[in-house]
Amino acid sequence: MDLKESIHTAPITQVDLSYYVETEHGTRAGDVLAKMKASHRKCALVMRHGRLIGIFTERDIMKKVAGNPLSSEAPIDELMTPDPETIDADMNILDATRVIASNRYRYMPVTNKEGKVLGTLTYYAIIKYICDYFPQEIYNQPPVPDVFAKARAGA
Repeated sequence: MDLKESIHTAPITQVDLSYYVETEHGTRAGDVLAKMKASHRKCALVMRHGRLIGIFTERDIMKKVAGNPLSSEAPIDELMTPDPETIDADMNILDATRVIASNRYRYMPVTNKEGKVLGTLTYYAIIKYICDYFPQEIYNQPPVPDVFAKARAGA
């Protein structure tokens, strides 16, 4: 299957949806931030009894946490964006890309019909999916394609 056919037919679950951490509601914001930092993630999905109730991203950090030292003691529920929009797991890659782009989100939770979180869609994941169709053209390029070293490294 070529890229054009793939983005029209493959479900969004074919993309890497692992760019998030999960936390339970009521967790102290400082603990969520530490978990995000340790995992190198910029998005936390806030859950209550296995159900998505909110999302906490770097935008929330910049708007609600930065410059407010007391906010790290607050429960994440006070700082998260409640009831985030989600993408249905059956949606194809092209339609999901249109949704995330038209809403100007950086992270969108992906859920199945029962509401179970399957992951979070990011632009990075979409780009990586596309790049995987062109490994020779993309991954084998020097950092600056038209620049060549004048001498051997270390010489």
